[in-house]
Amino acid sequence: MDHVITLPRGEAAETDGGRRVRAFRATDHFALAVYQAVKGFAREGDELAREIRRAVARSGGALVAASSSAEDDPATRRSLEFAHRGLLEIRYFLYLARRLGCLDLKRYRQLTTLQDAALRELAGLLA
Repeated sequence: MDHVITLPRGEAAETDGGRRVRAFRATDHFALAVYQAVKGFAREGDELAREIRRAVARSGGALVAASSSAEDDPATRRSLEFAHRGLLEIRYFLYLARRLGCLDLKRYRQLTTLQDAALRELAGLLA
């Protein structure tokens, strides 16, 4: 995975590969933060935490699948769209966790800021 995480420098950063790396890094950063946040959910939030972790893992997996395919492959676009939809779905889960008291407002805002960065990078790949 290290070759996926390393961001190319200069001109190479503006290629499709560079954009894919930025999308992966932003999504990975968000996923790690979410995993850490849901570890602190109270027992009543166990099921919600489990669903959030599943959704994050599915989105990340779809993004990795898209990153390893050719840009013009239709499966690449479908994987990117799946990853994007999955991240949007997670927004509701985070909102629900906030409403149920599993996340405080500060942590919720931190996570949604990271999520917005990942969504922007994915949207850039889909444009």
